[in-house]
Amino acid sequence: MPQQQPGTENAESVTVRSVSRHSTRQFILILVIASIPAFLEGFDNNLFTFGAPYIVHNVHGTSTLLSTLATGYALGIAIFSMVGGYLFDRTPVKYTVMASIALFAGFTVLTGYVTTPWALFVMRLGVGVGVGIFQPAAAALLGDIFFETRGRALSLFSVLFGLGLFVGPYLIGPFLPHYRIPFVLSGIAALISLILFAIFIPRTYKVLEKQNIKLSGMFNRNVIILSLAIFLFGITLFGFLGYYSDYLLNILRLNSGVSAGIYSMGGLGGLICAFPIGYLADKIGRKQGLILASLLIVIGSVGMFSVAHNVLLLFVLTFLFGAGWGIFVVLSIGLAQDSTHDAIAGSVTGWIYLIFNVGALLGGPMFSVLIPLGFKAAGLITLGLSSIISFVLSLLTRPVTRSNIEMP
Repeated sequence: MPQQQPGTENAESVTVRSVSRHSTRQFILILVIASIPAFLEGFDNNLFTFGAPYIVHNVHGTSTLLSTLATGYALGIAIFSMVGGYLFDRTPVKYTVMASIALFAGFTVLTGYVTTPWALFVMRLGVGVGVGIFQPAAAALLGDIFFETRGRALSLFSVLFGLGLFVGPYLIGPFLPHYRIPFVLSGIAALISLILFAIFIPRTYKVLEKQNIKLSGMFNRNVIILSLAIFLFGITLFGFLGYYSDYLLNILRLNSGVSAGIYSMGGLGGLICAFPIGYLADKIGRKQGLILASLLIVIGSVGMFSVAHNVLLLFVLTFLFGAGWGIFVVLSIGLAQDSTHDAIAGSVTGWIYLIFNVGALLGGPMFSVLIPLGFKAAGLITLGLSSIISFVLSLLTRPVTRSNIEMP
C-alpha cells in the first residue's frame, strides 16, 4: 500500500478506511487497538468468575447469587448488543466505543468496592451494558474496513478475548481473598484503551452518501440461517461453560490439576487457531471457514461426552472444541456482513450478537433440566445435538465472493 503523505488530507476527509488503505502499518495498529475491548471483556470475565466465591462471601451473599449475577451480566450484554451495532451505523464509532469502554471501566472498578448483593448485581449489569455496546461496535469496525481481510481482522477480536481469559485468573489469584487491586488494574487497562482510541482512531469511519436502508433489509437468507445457527451455538457454548468443569471433576472424578488442564484447552484452542482459521476463511471463503469451525465444534462437543476417562482424548477434543468456538461467532458476523448492505454492517453485527446472547442465556438452564437423564445425555443433547444442527445450518448458507464495501 502506498504511504499517505502528512498533511495531504484535511481532518474531515481522514477516515478509518482512508488511513487503512494508505498505510499498512496504521491499518494493523487500528486493528490491534480496536481489538483491545475484547481483551478487556475476556479479562474481566475470568477475573470476576475466578474471584466470585470470595466476592459473594464479602457482600454476604449466598451461592444462588452467582447465577443471579451471571444472568444480570448476560442480560446487559444481550439487551444492548443491538444498541452498539445500531450506533455504529449512525454515530462516530470512535466515540461509541470510547463511551462504552468508560462505562465498562467504571462499573468494573466499582465491582471491587461494593458491600451488598444488590449493589454487586447492579455493577455486573452495568459491566454487561458496556460490553453489550462495545462488542458489536468494535467487531463491526474490524470487519467492515476491507472485504478481503474481514476474517483475519475479526479473528483478532477472538485472539485478544482469549488472551484476556487466559490472563484474568493469574492476575487475581495472588491477591485473594483480597480482590480490589485487580479490578482497579482492569480499570487502568480500560483507561489505556481509551487513550489509544483517542489518539490513533480517526473520528470518521467511512464517508458514504447517506442512504435510507431499513433494518428489515438485513433479514435475507444468509442472515436468517446464521441467526438460527448462532442461537444454537450460544446454547452449546454456555452449556459447556456452565457444566463441563463439573463433568470433569464430579462425574469423571479427575483430579483438579488434570481437570484444569483439560478445561484450559478450550481457551487455548481459540487463542492458537482463531487467526489461522480467519486467514484461511479470507482465502477460501467465509462460508467454508464457518463450516470448518462448526465441524470442529461438533467433533469436540460429541467427543467430550463420549470418551469417558480417556484423558488424552479429552485434552484433544476440548482443544478442537475451543478452536471452533474461538472463531465461529466472528465468522458468522463476517458472513452476515458479507451478505448485507455496507450501510447496516453495524446493525447486522449487533443482531448476530443479540441472538447469540439469547441462546447463551438458555444454555445453562437447558443442561440443568436435562441432567436427570444423566450427565452424559445432557451433554450430548445440549452441546452435541445443538452443534450438529448448527453445523447443518452452516452448510445451507450461500457463499459471498463479491465485495459489498463501498469505498469513498
